[in-house]
Amino acid sequence: MRLHPPDWPLPRPDAIHHIVEDFLTDWTAPNAHILPLRRFLENCLSTDLRNFFAESCFLFAFTHQKLPPFCQQGYVRMQGLVGSQELRHHAVQAGLLQHYT
Repeated sequence: MRLHPPDWPLPRPDAIHHIVEDFLTDWTAPNAHILPLRRFLENCLSTDLRNFFAESCFLFAFTHQKLPPFCQQGYVRMQGLVGSQELRHHAVQAGLLQHYT
């Protein structure tokens, strides 16, 4: 920016994300701030920024050519959740996994 003349206009942005800001704003509100920001970034980056379980990443690896960043950074590099008996039991009770015994 220092190399441009003082009257040089800034380039027009391709996309704009407007947010409400005041001293009472809860920046961690999922539906008011986090979800719209995530959708805006997903639209700009043309990718999926959600978090996934290891089984979902496994299915993505076999059914899609491009994995979401969460799966690329965690599941493929073996940095996901370490399984335990308690975690598996909780996932079976929640209906996320099938009981294989």
